Amino acid sequence: MPFVTDAAWPAGLLKIFEVCRHELQPLENRYYGPYNKLLTYCFGPDSFEFFIAPQSPPSEFSPRDTVDFVVFLVVFDAQRRPVLIAEIKDDAWASKADLRFKADNQMRQRYDSMLNDCPLPHLWGLSLLGTSLRVYCGDVASGDVEPVFEDRPSPGRILPRNFLEGVWNIDILSPEGFEKMKEIVRDIVSSVEAL
Repeated sequence: MPFVTDAAWPAGLLKIFEVCRHELQPLENRYYGPYNKLLTYCFGPDSFEFFIAPQSPPSEFSPRDTVDFVVFLVVFDAQRRPVLIAEIKDDAWASKADLRFKADNQMRQRYDSMLNDCPLPHLWGLSLLGTSLRVYCGDVASGDVEPVFEDRPSPGRILPRNFLEGVWNIDILSPEGFEKMKEIVRDIVSSVEAL
């Protein structure tokens, strides 16, 4: 059944996430395949209106080591314009303040480089730490990105342990996560149809 009429994530998709979650290697790439499958399901596996492509920033900004290897997925419209960004990190990023801060900064860097290319009123963003989701939305006209950036409380000190804790507060595989994705995909599809 298609995403627009389904009431929950398909059992096969949940199984893929379960298998990959239990891989022993703590690397972002264990979630790359499952999220590629999830986004393909959401935007229609037989659709030619959208396609998903992996992206990585230039190497001078992000060396490709296993601790901080940056790969993100972008959903493009048929003219290769970004309509959704998905930054994927391992579950461990949720437990450390410095990694949460870095994940937030990396999302904002994606917006800096892609927001002006989005043909829609909003560019949606998904920051995923394992299956923990934080939703971003960039306003193309104003350049504003929600949620508002939260800077270091004290530049000369380490981050408090609880900095940005709990803001990745939706499990994307939960019913709430499913409904949030439906809301986002509906907005994107209707905005593309209105072009």
